[in-house]
Amino acid sequence: MCVIRFLIAFVSSDDPMWKGYLYAGLILLVNCVQAFINGHFFNHMMITGTRVRSAIISVIYRKALTMSYGARKESTVGEVVNLMAVDANRAMEVSMHLNMFWSAPLQIFLALYYLWQILGPSVLAGLGLMILMVPLNSFIANKVKSLQIQQMKSKDKRIKLINEVLNGIRVLKLYAWEPSYEKELRDIRNKEVKILKKAAYLNAATSFAWTCAPFLVSLVTFATFVLIDENNVLDAEIAFVSLSLFNIIRMPLGMIPMLIMTIIQALVSLERINKFLAGENLNPENVSHESSDKCPLLIQGGTFSWGVGEQPVVNNVNLRVDKGALIAVVGTVGSGKSSLMSAILGEMDKVSGHVNTQGSIAFVPQQAWIQNASLKENIMFGKSSDELYYDKVIEACALKPDFKVLPGGDNTEIGEKGINLSGGQKQRVSLARAVYNDADIYLLDDPLSAVDSHVGKHIFEKVIGPTGLLNNKVH
Repeated sequence: MCVIRFLIAFVSSDDPMWKGYLYAGLILLVNCVQAFINGHFFNHMMITGTRVRSAIISVIYRKALTMSYGARKESTVGEVVNLMAVDANRAMEVSMHLNMFWSAPLQIFLALYYLWQILGPSVLAGLGLMILMVPLNSFIANKVKSLQIQQMKSKDKRIKLINEVLNGIRVLKLYAWEPSYEKELRDIRNKEVKILKKAAYLNAATSFAWTCAPFLVSLVTFATFVLIDENNVLDAEIAFVSLSLFNIIRMPLGMIPMLIMTIIQALVSLERINKFLAGENLNPENVSHESSDKCPLLIQGGTFSWGVGEQPVVNNVNLRVDKGALIAVVGTVGSGKSSLMSAILGEMDKVSGHVNTQGSIAFVPQQAWIQNASLKENIMFGKSSDELYYDKVIEACALKPDFKVLPGGDNTEIGEKGINLSGGQKQRVSLARAVYNDADIYLLDDPLSAVDSHVGKHIFEKVIGPTGLLNNKVH
């Protein structure tokens, strides 16, 4: 500002030319320094925002792994996906613009202070116009916040439905349900678009008002300066210096609506994230890990339910399993066999009794969980390579014939959820992963249900039975 003032004064003076070149060079230097500082500033803000986003996603992942059964029922897959894909990004955006919350008002205050030095009380007219715009902006901000909440609920519903469609795409196509689901998705999306349109109109109104603000403020201020005193002359020096100050105000004023929208969106997102993170966790006291008792697996008077205050589904269980023992839990469908395993894993709420386990646990569920990776990566699951033991495991789990048929052997890439494997192959890969893990306790939830009788006999003899790989393990 001072350099511009000196340059304008130089034009109307008889000073030597070198001063003019000096002032012009100083203006160039100041702009270059400003660009350099701004570049570093935005780079550091981007790094900070990315770190915040990564931290939030990491916390959400960790929370999803430790949530209780009751808390999981309250959060759909679509909501969790939106928390990581949308809400974490909004937290990143507000972190990136964090310094703008204090620097923008500071820039406006300093510019108005210098304008007061030049134009005097006339600045109050422009300041009054800026103050008048605040209530309008507050009203719009509240409306946008309510629309953001509605939009996120609609988005959660849409993502949930899309997830269900993709998971059940085979059944959907088999029954020719595509038009019905397409209509339902379009209805949800149309409602979401209507909300987005309303929010976009309000955002456009706010942006228009704050974009016009610098021009209106300068117009009102200059008009007041000329009209309040006939001795006030709006010469080139006053006009250009004032316009440069108004131009300085323009950027923070233009940022204010964006900052307000960012804050509103971040507040809505942080409320959603906080609600998810405040959900009930699995109680670590459900299962103890005391080494005083030499029994690797012990349940005394165990009664378990799927949530605090809910009806118990497994009652008064007493179980003592010594090292190397093979225990079969037999019962009708729905009698609580899988629930008992969940209780041992600590995933059920312990109503009464005592559960104690020693050592690591490997669990093979009824529905095999398969990574979108190669067969070998699925079996090794991040553990160090032991080729000799690996060969024993795949032979015991009857996977060698399958590897010979597959084009890439055990390096064959498996599709999403093991799409190119049969049910029996998935189950055997899941079992092989557990066996290769070399845990102390094995919980096998009906691992032979998806395989043929002769394959089941082979697996029982080579893995589960008295001469199998798990003969010295609790299973």
